[in-house]
Formats: sequence, structure tokens, C-alpha cells
Amino acid sequence: MNCSSEIIKYIYNQQWRLNCKSFDSDCISNGDLIYVKEEGCNEILFTPLLSKKESLILAEENIEFINSIIYNKINEFNSDCKINIGKIVNIKPITYGNRSVIYEIFNEYNKKYLLKVMKRLENDNIEDKIIRYLTNSGYKNVPKYYCSIKFKDYYYGLITEIIDGEPAATYYINSAVRYIKKLGNYESIGNVIGINLAYLHNVLKECKEDFCYNEVISDKILENWINRILYREKWIKNNLDNLQYQEDKNLAIEALDSIDELLNIIRPDLRNLIGKHLMRIHGDLHLYQILVSDKNVYFTDFEGEPYKFPGNKLEKEMPERDLAALIRSIDYTAIMALQLIYGSSVKDSLDLLSNEILDWEYNSSKEILKEYINAVSEPIRENIDQLGISLPFWLFERATYEIVYEMIAKTGYYAIPMSAIIRMKEGKDKFFKI
Repeated sequence: MNCSSEIIKYIYNQQWRLNCKSFDSDCISNGDLIYVKEEGCNEILFTPLLSKKESLILAEENIEFINSIIYNKINEFNSDCKINIGKIVNIKPITYGNRSVIYEIFNEYNKKYLLKVMKRLENDNIEDKIIRYLTNSGYKNVPKYYCSIKFKDYYYGLITEIIDGEPAATYYINSAVRYIKKLGNYESIGNVIGINLAYLHNVLKECKEDFCYNEVISDKILENWINRILYREKWIKNNLDNLQYQEDKNLAIEALDSIDELLNIIRPDLRNLIGKHLMRIHGDLHLYQILVSDKNVYFTDFEGEPYKFPGNKLEKEMPERDLAALIRSIDYTAIMALQLIYGSSVKDSLDLLSNEILDWEYNSSKEILKEYINAVSEPIRENIDQLGISLPFWLFERATYEIVYEMIAKTGYYAIPMSAIIRMKEGKDKFFKI
């Protein structure tokens, strides 16, 4: 049946709503329980709601509902949580994100867990499988897997241990602030990130399960990578009118010109990567996906890039792609530091991005790269012997993804990757030699 205006309004006011101009909505009621599904802009939103006392709440915030899906008492939900978790007696929201909601949950023995509830139905989200594999392999730098919940065949919820820490992005923002204000060095965590990312890749490289076995780069795969960028280029052109100000449109047009030029430069060299191996990697490794706790780091959120189309998150990638995502994330933290210091907009902060600050970005990135290469296993080290080709390509590819992501998610940060691509074309990126 069609969803009521009250339900549509409720969904629209949530952080995780679809950012679409138009979408189709469908609601199925079963007593007080309502399954809401919205489809639009290549996404399917799904959330169960409860209608209580003439108001709507998220079903997973109801103790009875959570225990029912954990103990497989509601049709179409299935979990492997019963033995590991016990009865849940309390739920506390932590974060309402763009595509999921994070909770603290407590069982009758007052043991605390993290519950992640997805707000999208995706065939290519295998986060639960990856966390389970890493936990079973003895890798310690991810939240320990306890169990997961499916809706039909879709990944719906994940229960893990809670890591008490702060995002690595906070460390880099503070480091950039101290550098810009000439207050001396901030405690570095780049070496810890590099080493533990290498260990993460080492474990994933050895995976033989269906979702993570290694593949080999072919001409077809290279063409698929190029097509990703061409698709995004076309998407940006078609959505220029969604940018509010003419100066933003001008920046986007300059970035599009840079994409054309860089693609022509990069494309011939990519053939040097044929025969290299692809593997399961993190897939969206920015600094907000890394938690720092007691001088250690933990990698979280293995669901992959939400707007990776026309690719999908089941595709294997080169390990350099995770490195590129981290380097691009360091660029973001420099801009955030400038915003913090000067109270400036993103655009004004980009105007303040000096060569000196770009050197800080480069040196911070090199620290991660150095420790990563020293700690990674020999098979991976041999596989990345064309780093001078692969890393610039993935930095470029990731930046094109970021533009699309920031525009769809309406974060206001799209100018950061646009400016990065322009710097690549102008020869101002030390990782990108043209």
C-alpha cells in the first residue's frame, strides 16, 4: 500500500533518508509494525517502524522487537545471535548516520555491545562476512564479531564489541592545527595506522572464501575502472545545476576538464598493472572509519563506498586503493583544520591551502606508506611494485568518487575533491607526477 503522509514526513526528517528528488514508497503493515520501503536514485531504503500511541518510532529502538529478531520470532528476519548475545534489556542510540543507525545495547548481565542497523537494502554489502572472517582469523584491530541479522537475504544488522576511542580524523585535524599555528608536532599515529593496515591486508590476502578470494587484473577490469570514472564525469555534468552558486559550477567545470586531461595521461600506463592481483580490501578507508584507543587503531565500517556505481562493492580491488583513500582523507583533515582555526567556509579554507600545508599532507601520508610497505607481506609487496602508477590512479579515481558522494549526500564538501583533481592536473600533487 502507499505510505501515509505522516510516514513519508517522518522518513524525510531522518539523517538516513534518500536524497532524491523523487522516489517510490511502499508500506506493509502487520499490527503495530510497518515495513517502509522507498526506491530512488539507485538505492532502496528500508526500515521497520512501530506505531505507538499515535506516534512513530524506529522498530529497533523497541526492546521487544530487537529480542524478537535476535531470537528469530519475526518472519523474514533471521539471526545467528541467540547463543552469543542473550536477552537485550536496554538500547541507547549513539549515531544516526546517512545510511545506518548505531546503538549501544545491553543484555541482562549488563554486557554492552554495538548494534549497527542498516537503512538500505543492498545485494553487495558483505560487511558482516568480512568482520566475521577477520574475527575468526584472530585479527585484533577490528571490533570483535558476535552475530548478524538478515532481512530476507539482505544484511540488516551487525552486533560487535564496542571500541571506546576517537576517530583518527580527530588526531589529524589536531596535528594540522598545531602545524599551521606552528605549535610543534602533534603525537603521530601514522606509523600505527600503516602497520596495522598492512596486517589487515595480510589477513585478507590469505582469505579463500567466496567473497574474498584473489583475482587477476585483465584488460576488461582496466576498462571497468575507466568506465567508473567516465560514468562519474557524466553524472557530475548532468548534476551541475544542483550546485547552488555559479563559482561552484565554475569549479566543477574546471574539475571536469581536469578529469578529461588526467584520464588521457593515466590510461596508457594502466596496462602495466595487468597480471597484478586484486583482493578484498576495506573499500572505504577514510580517517573517520578508524578508531584510536589506548595507542592502538581499529578499522570499522566495512560496508564499502555507498555510491560506488557503476561498480559494486563485491568487486575486488588493489590494496593501493585503501592507501589512496587514506591519503585523500588527510587532505580533508587539512581543510577542516583551516575551518577550525579561521572559522572559514570550505571554499575560503581551500584558498588558504598553501604549499606548506600540502607538504604537511604529503609527509603525513608518506609516514603511513613507509610503515605499510615495511610491514606488508611479501606477496602484497611484490604486487604493488608499480606504486608510481597505481597509487596516482587510485588517488584520482577516489577523488572522482568523492565528488559524486559529496554532491549526493549534500555534505557541502564537494569542493575539496574538485580542487584536488585540479591540483593533480596542475602538477601540484607530489604523488601525482605528470
